[in-house]
Amino acid sequence: METNDKTKWINTVLCQMSKTDGVQATTAMENCGRECLKTSPDFKLIQKLRGEVGGTEDADLLFSAYKENVYNNSPRLTKHGRDIFLEYHECACGMVTRGGVTDPFLCNCTVGYTKQIFETWFGRPVGVRLMKSILRGDGICLQKITLM
Repeated sequence: METNDKTKWINTVLCQMSKTDGVQATTAMENCGRECLKTSPDFKLIQKLRGEVGGTEDADLLFSAYKENVYNNSPRLTKHGRDIFLEYHECACGMVTRGGVTDPFLCNCTVGYTKQIFETWFGRPVGVRLMKSILRGDGICLQKITLM
């Protein structure tokens, strides 16, 4: 199967999943995102950095350490109370940037990826809401991560 055929196949699957009842398909995509992170070098880096920060549960301290070590204090990552906002000015997913996947249902994968990052970092469940998405036609991707 040629790359173009694979891309077409993935876009078709995503399109069909988006037409289902939503909850199961969305959860399946989120789980794909979690697994994507776990197989990336970023996951090992996050685990290593989290270990270096120590056993603190102080959300502000953890956020500051994450922002400094992972985002180089970028203004694209902010915290307001229990909410963290993460902004991208271009899609960060390789399936989009290199593979031509265009169906916006793929963004549910990113939600799972982000959940796994922040649950690993903070050591507790988080909620993630995709507020804006480039694949959905917005100028940026914006996620709201809520610490539970």
